[in-house]
Amino acid sequence: MAVSEGDPVKADLLWIADDFRNIVSSARSDELDLPSNGTRWTNRQLLFHMALGQNIALAGIPLLGLFSRLPPPAPRYWSKLLDSCARPYNWVNWAGSAAGGQVLKPERMRGMMDRTTRITVAWYDHADNKALGRGMTMPIRWDPYFLPWMSRRDILEWAPKHYRHHRAQLSLTTLPSLPPSKSPPN
Repeated sequence: MAVSEGDPVKADLLWIADDFRNIVSSARSDELDLPSNGTRWTNRQLLFHMALGQNIALAGIPLLGLFSRLPPPAPRYWSKLLDSCARPYNWVNWAGSAAGGQVLKPERMRGMMDRTTRITVAWYDHADNKALGRGMTMPIRWDPYFLPWMSRRDILEWAPKHYRHHRAQLSLTTLPSLPPSKSPPN
C-alpha cells in the first residue's frame, strides 16, 4: 500500500524543505554569522545542523530496517552502547555542525536539503506499512525527541520535530513566520 498524497508525514517532510529554502533565500548575509538563540552555533552553523537532521532521518531508513531484522538483543545492546557514548556524540554533533556550517555555503545546504528530501519522500511514497513499521531501540540520550523504540515512520516524524526545535533558535530577522499548524513544540 503506497502512502496517500494527504499523508501528514509526507507533508511535513516536504514542508521542511520548502521552509528551509525560504529561510536560506531570505537570510541576510550579515546575520548568518551572528549567534543563534540558546545554542553555541551561529545561524549559519545551525542551518547546517537543521539540514543534517533531514539526512539523519534518511540514514534511519536503512539503519532501522537492518536492525529490525537482527535478533532483539542486538539493537538493544547497540542502543545502550550508543547511549553510553552520548557525551562524545554531543561534542561531535556540535563540532561537525560548526565546521560544516563554515564550509558549506547556505545555497549548498539548500541543495543538500532538497536532494535528501526528494530521496526520503520517494522511498516513503513506495513504502508499505510493514516497511514503515520496522524499527529498533534508540539511544534516547542523543536527542530529546528520540523515543525508546522507533519505527521508520517514527524517525520520519522525528525530522520535523528536530527541525522546528532548531528553527525556533535561529536569530534571523528575516525568518518567515510559521503557519499556525506548524508552530514549534512547547
